Amino acid sequence: MLFDPRPKTCKKDLYNFSDELNSLIKFFSKSLTIVTGLRRTGKTSLVLTALEESAMPYIYIDLREGVSSYRDLYIVISKSFERFVSKFSKRDILWSYIVKGLKSVRGVSIAGFEISFSWGRDRVLLTELFEVLDNAAERANTKFVVVFDEVQKIRGAISEILYSSIAHSYDFHRNISFVLTGSEMGLLYSAVMNPKSSLYGRVFMEVKTRRLNAEESRDFLLTGFREVDMHVSSSEIDLVIEKLDGIIGWLTYYGYLKINGVESLETIKKTAIEMAKTEIENFLRFRVSKRYRVVLKLLAKGYREWGLLKKELEKYEGREISDRVLHDILKTLKIHSIIDENNNFLDPIIKDAVADL
Repeated sequence: MLFDPRPKTCKKDLYNFSDELNSLIKFFSKSLTIVTGLRRTGKTSLVLTALEESAMPYIYIDLREGVSSYRDLYIVISKSFERFVSKFSKRDILWSYIVKGLKSVRGVSIAGFEISFSWGRDRVLLTELFEVLDNAAERANTKFVVVFDEVQKIRGAISEILYSSIAHSYDFHRNISFVLTGSEMGLLYSAVMNPKSSLYGRVFMEVKTRRLNAEESRDFLLTGFREVDMHVSSSEIDLVIEKLDGIIGWLTYYGYLKINGVESLETIKKTAIEMAKTEIENFLRFRVSKRYRVVLKLLAKGYREWGLLKKELEKYEGREISDRVLHDILKTLKIHSIIDENNNFLDPIIKDAVADL
């Protein structure tokens, strides 16, 4: 169903992304692929559908909740291994190779289908885990895909440890394909293009998700409503297309609430804004300076030109502010894919959420 808000895993439910899907499946034969795109433009759905269509063994590691310590990372990875077991345990040969390899690694506990990794002093090294997967895939004559979804959510020193481990595997393991996704595109690009990053210099493939244009947005909505035999007026469809600007996640959310009895478009929009406000508050929580909130609200009011924006910020603080301060704030907002190079919000719902802070 097109309006199912959960990530898609079936090609028939992945709207009009066949080119991106085919490219990603082809790139599973490569060592490193990044999948980039704004929030809610279908990255997770694209990756999961590609994995299912390819029928390749994989581990999908969901980092969307954020990771800032060994404990966080190893708990997420152990849960991902357990999901792999429940899904692929019928592949007895591959699974038996992986179990045998894991049992020889310090810091790994296996009890039936339960797997846990120590994050203390005896913690397992990520390079050891990747080596187990590589050896098992080689013996089973297959390629193993390892996905880190929203990889920029790993914060602090642990991020470089992960990138270093992936770089090591890239260099020495021929049977693993890494897929890194990210909606904060500046952070993801810095991981693979920054000379200070361990991944720098490694060749990578890229697949980008995109907004739907107005025609695609209309077709998506009409097709979704036809699936449940529901009619929505053309005027409302036009308004939704204008307000949601082709972001398929918001279009899906609108359709889902609409077919489940939420009639008012304004009510649906308010619900979406509350979700977006939570995301912005989480972003601000990790910013030391309170100026980020002020700058965001000024941008939402339309102060996008440098001189006017700086003047309004100085008026708010009652003192002169250096160009470097404002430059760094705007640069961070761009790196996190909140605004574009012209200081416009990339997501209209995020803009409305900021205005409502």
